[in-house]
This record gives sequence, C-alpha cells and structure tokens, in this order.
Amino acid sequence: MRSKTILVVLTLSVFLSGCGSLAGRHGIDSGFAYIESHEYTSALESFDEALERGEDACLVHRGKGIAYFYSGEYEQAVEELLSSLAADEGIVDDMDFDTNYYLAESYMKIGEYNKAKEVYDAIIGLKSGDINAYYLRGTCELAAGNHDAGYADFTKAISLNPKDYSMMIMIYKALAENGYEEEGTSIITRALENGSDYMTNYEKGQISFYLGNNADAQSYLEAARSERDQEKEPVVLLLGQTGEVQGDYNYAISVYKTYLSENPSSAKVYNQLGMCQIKQGDYEGAVSSFQSGIEINDKSLNQALMLNEITAYEYMGEFGLASSLMTTYLQSYPQDEVALRENVFLSTR
Repeated sequence: MRSKTILVVLTLSVFLSGCGSLAGRHGIDSGFAYIESHEYTSALESFDEALERGEDACLVHRGKGIAYFYSGEYEQAVEELLSSLAADEGIVDDMDFDTNYYLAESYMKIGEYNKAKEVYDAIIGLKSGDINAYYLRGTCELAAGNHDAGYADFTKAISLNPKDYSMMIMIYKALAENGYEEEGTSIITRALENGSDYMTNYEKGQISFYLGNNADAQSYLEAARSERDQEKEPVVLLLGQTGEVQGDYNYAISVYKTYLSENPSSAKVYNQLGMCQIKQGDYEGAVSSFQSGIEINDKSLNQALMLNEITAYEYMGEFGLASSLMTTYLQSYPQDEVALRENVFLSTR
C-alpha cells in the first residue's frame, strides 16, 4: 500500500493526467448509470465486464472505486481509485481531481488521516483557490486531532469567499462535531452580523437555527418559503426541524403535510413526516408516509424509507410483517450490518 500511496502523491504533484480514450465504453457507461441509480452491485459487475472487454482501465477502476465508496467498502475503494490514478494518461481535467476527492474521503473513512491530508495537500498545490479542498483538509486535520491546522484551513476557505454562507455553516458543523462548537458559533454569529444585507432569508434562517434562535429561524424560513425563486424543499425540511427540536411535532407535521399537498413527489419530506409521526406514536400514519415515499422511487432515499417502514411495523407489534419486509430489504441491501442484527432479533419474535 505504501508504494501506491507514494504513486498517487507523485501523480497529483508532478503529472496528474486524464483518463484515456472514451471510445468503446459500453460497460463503463452502464456501470456509471447503475451508480446513478444506486445499484452498486450491478455497477461493479458492469465494470468487471468492461475490464474483461479491454475498456479504458482508468475509467473502469474509477467507477469501481466510486461504487465501492458508496457501498461503504472504503478499503476496496482506495485500491480501485489508486489503480485509476496509476492508469491516468493525457491532460489533467476535473475528473482527475474528482477521483482524488473520492480517494481522500475514502482514506478519511478508514481513519488514514495522514494519507487523506497528503491528497488534499497535492490538490491545493495545483488548485490554490479550491475552497472545498481547504474545507476538507480542515475536517481531516480536526479528525486527526490537529485543531490549529484545521482552523487555519477553515479561515483560508472563508477568506477565499467571504459570502459563501453555506460553507460557513459546514465549518460550524465540523467544529461542533469535534468539540469546538463555541468557535463554530462565533464564525456564524459574525457572518450573520456582518453579512445580513447580502444573505437570503434561507441563509439567515439556517444560521439562526444553528444558533438556537428558533423564533428567528422560523420567521426567516417562513419568508423564504413564500419566495418565488427559492428552492422550497430544503426550506421546508429545516422549518419542520425548528418545530422538532422544540418537541412541537404538530407544527412540524403541519409544515410537511402542507408542502406535500402541493409537492407530492418529495421522498425526503415523506420520510421526515413519517419520523415525526413515529415520535407521536402514530405508527399507522408513519407507515403510510414511508410507503408514499417508497412509491416515488427516489433511489437515494429508498433504503432509509424501507428501513423506517420496518421500524414502524415493529412499534406496532407487527413482527411477522416486519420480518417479511426485512427479508426483502436485505435482498437489496445485504451489507447493512445493523439490519442483519435486527433481522436476528425479528426472527426470534
């Protein structure tokens, strides 16, 4: 592994280059289509077939690395992404940097913080104005216990775009999750004080929410909800959470149901509605919400919705039905270790 790690750093810092020809890539295209639809086992099968047919090795290994990443198999992801970088040839492009972002995140997931930092160092060496690279390297430094270096990277990211309030919120979250909430609070407080004239109502609502000012958050988010050009789903989800954190599930449910009456194709909102109904003890309502979400077939949400539906049936005491649904769930998501343990429990009921 050491030689391959050295290889990727050299590839980035010396001759980071693009993948080869795009001709003859039927299996590759199929693999990435499966990734898009969150069918990672099928994606891996397509990439293996593509490799057997001699399709572009750089793209095949990149695809396998991404599929392994989203499957939670991070060590395999590292191996494949390193193989993709080793097969690079041609001109540097955004794909190469994207591959390295996946590599660095995979290293983070397996606790290899120094290796992740090396990748971010190399990216920043080539793209000194990359805000995301500074933010991500900062999160890596925090995870490794190096607070000062992490905070310095966050400061640099903010300086590159002082009006990127979404970035400031992400920095707040990273600091809070690592035990430095006071520092994160200071950053978003200054942002709200100094940037109020430039912020959208949604941004003001977000910051107010994370500062614990729920009344202000609701006021800003209610205003944002009525704005023509504002994307409504994230506003509604956060507005509902202002009620949830106060235990006002009636308010949250009202927010979600009002949105769904006009926008019935949001699996995310159905999922959140169902979770609120569980907390209120309305398990039948929760089942109905989760099933409505599943019917939308948003593949990025189906797993969570299916598992939450099973949970609701367990609360209802419908263990036989829950067990049957768990069997179906595990056919689609066989690597979910938590679900496997829960299935053992259900089998004894």
